[in-house]
Amino acid sequence: MPLSVNRILRTLPMTVSVLGAVARPFTPEDLVQTNRLGDTVVSPGNTAVAYIRSQYSIDSKRQTTKLLVQSLSDNSYYSDSPIDVVDHSADARVNPPKEASDAKGEDVDEPSSLKKKLKPSQPVWLSDSVLGFVAPDTSSSGSILYAVSERKGRWSKPHPLVSMPVPISSVQFSPESGILAFTADVYNGTTTLEDTASIDRQEQERADTARVYEDLWVRHWDTFTSPKLPQIHTLKLVSTSDNSFKPKGQPRNIIKDTEADGRLEASDSFVFSPNGLQVAFVAKKPGKDYAWKTTSFVYLADVDGSAAVPINPGNGGASSSPSFNHDGTKIAYVQMAAPTYEADRNQIKIYDIAEKTTTNVAADWDRSPGQVKWDDDSTLLVTYNEYGHNKLSKVDIATGNVTSIIANHAVSSFKRLAGTDKLLINYSALDAPNNLYTVSTDGSDLARVTNANPELGNSIELSVPEDVEFVGADNATIHGFLLRPPQFDASKKYPLAFVIHGGPQLSFLDAWSPRWNLNIFAAAGFVTVALDPQGSTGYGQEFTDAIRNQWGGKPYNSLMMSLEQLLETHTYIDRNRMAALGASYGGYMINWINGHTDVFRALVNHDGMFSTIGTYYSTEELYFPETEFEGIPSDNEARKNYERWSPERFVQNWKTPTLVIHSEKDYRLVVSEGLSTFTALRRQNVPAKFLYFPDENHWVLKPANSLRWHHEVLSWVSKWTNDGEAAESDSHIENADAKFHIQNEHLDI
Repeated sequence: MPLSVNRILRTLPMTVSVLGAVARPFTPEDLVQTNRLGDTVVSPGNTAVAYIRSQYSIDSKRQTTKLLVQSLSDNSYYSDSPIDVVDHSADARVNPPKEASDAKGEDVDEPSSLKKKLKPSQPVWLSDSVLGFVAPDTSSSGSILYAVSERKGRWSKPHPLVSMPVPISSVQFSPESGILAFTADVYNGTTTLEDTASIDRQEQERADTARVYEDLWVRHWDTFTSPKLPQIHTLKLVSTSDNSFKPKGQPRNIIKDTEADGRLEASDSFVFSPNGLQVAFVAKKPGKDYAWKTTSFVYLADVDGSAAVPINPGNGGASSSPSFNHDGTKIAYVQMAAPTYEADRNQIKIYDIAEKTTTNVAADWDRSPGQVKWDDDSTLLVTYNEYGHNKLSKVDIATGNVTSIIANHAVSSFKRLAGTDKLLINYSALDAPNNLYTVSTDGSDLARVTNANPELGNSIELSVPEDVEFVGADNATIHGFLLRPPQFDASKKYPLAFVIHGGPQLSFLDAWSPRWNLNIFAAAGFVTVALDPQGSTGYGQEFTDAIRNQWGGKPYNSLMMSLEQLLETHTYIDRNRMAALGASYGGYMINWINGHTDVFRALVNHDGMFSTIGTYYSTEELYFPETEFEGIPSDNEARKNYERWSPERFVQNWKTPTLVIHSEKDYRLVVSEGLSTFTALRRQNVPAKFLYFPDENHWVLKPANSLRWHHEVLSWVSKWTNDGEAAESDSHIENADAKFHIQNEHLDI
């Protein structure tokens, strides 16, 4: 893998800063106030793209959400600049005061106020001139599908098309069949959406709040599960004489009382056939093994609800990304083989609907594609992670040969522009926020469509990442990224921010992120390094699998070995002023590091694991620890694995000042893991701080909370790596030049 990567996004045309102006450093305030792109849809004729864009203002404490339309063609009325179709603003505080406009009794149903009052989501083109979107129904807990129509570049006021008594999501429309499809959470045994809404109202009248469970899967991520299941519904829409649409009939649950009666895996997990008469979707059946099995299936369903059958009934692992070919005769999808391993390799499959046969594609390709779509009858388009870059390539169905389209940075999603050789991609880099681009399928003619944050990289400086490689455990290549501070001077000494990713089956990508953005640490004056040890994705399945029953072994050794090589080759890094930071598995590693080395002056543990055994009994996805530690802790042999790699066993060695961060609604690694870590530190008189968010989950998502998170983290690592303060307050470190302790793989318990 070449270490020199052309910064493609840096070379594309963009807004130029004022001549002679000096760019200022990037700050947390800049990060939380960036414009962020959301749902994106292309018009049927490929003439325009509609997308959601949101932005938070620190000064006003308001969140703005816009539905924008922008031209994709020279032959359209749409502007090359985004047009505001709906523009919503709301107080983003947890407990905002009552709005003055509400106090005045403003009629939100007046057309003049609808454009401002409606919070748009899930845009969906109903025709080339009619755009739909979903907004909450403020008079109930349901949703309303609104529409706006365009005539010669001018957009109408929003008008309601369909009111739904329950919230809906994943809205799609097939112009060919006139069918609107969406998902809605409904109770088993109900016939209509109103039945579910009625039961919800009855539930709200209960005097108690108890919930009773008889099987596992009590909660997931940040939500306790309910008896409702997300299921696909369809509704016929017919055009009207005033350039709009109206519903015909009532929504139909197309998987009710069929073999496919199950829990959908993802909000965007179904696709229409080309003629709009069928949908393919992914579902996982509820059952006693739901918490320790990943098995899911691809189903083929008729939009009238007459049939819904799995196309891969013998599958063992998780399925995803179904896609119809151009005539609707075949479905491509990706599938894992292992029924309990969420990081197994995704393998490409093609199902022939008429023949009921399945073909493997690129079976020997040691990469794990995330999205698959058809280019033509002989070629597929796929995204996949490789050496820190989320690539977009073509795969020849017959030979399995892979041809690159986009090889650098990160393509997070893509859409085929039918009838052209173009793709619309969502593309970003560590030094370039997400934007939409078009590119030809041969990789040429990359062109920017949106420019959501023109100041970043111009008037606000962003550090350019450098690919780095080191030699880790088992002589493995350890790849990662290095970012230098602004106005870097190699003759000076800089503190180090050593960032460790979560997962652990993830990787650091050359991609923009609102969380753990490496440029934030570089802008604060740190040389910032982020590495991918064993367990990371993008380097072949064997490398990903190498972390199994090795959580504090090979990955830790590789990180420490790489760190020593980094310090030897990058002499501008001050080895006496280093901080290590990590989240989730990275937080686990922070605790493990604290028990095995004292080379860092400060540590930051976000939502990390304290006890492997305690985590097993409190987490939700049991298939994860059962695979990682090769069994369940009630089994004597497996329990040895859990105990061997539990950070709690080494708390007597902890001495490095640690910022511990945890949130109440994190049900993956519960808040007691953070509290236990903090208790172990303070009871031994180790300097520590506990940052607690009562309203966040495994991630800190609310903009104001994110800002506080960044200030606390930067303050902590800056304090302990400051030349003066650290030297005075860091007397707990006996030897600032301590050597690294490489973990013995055969550590006795």
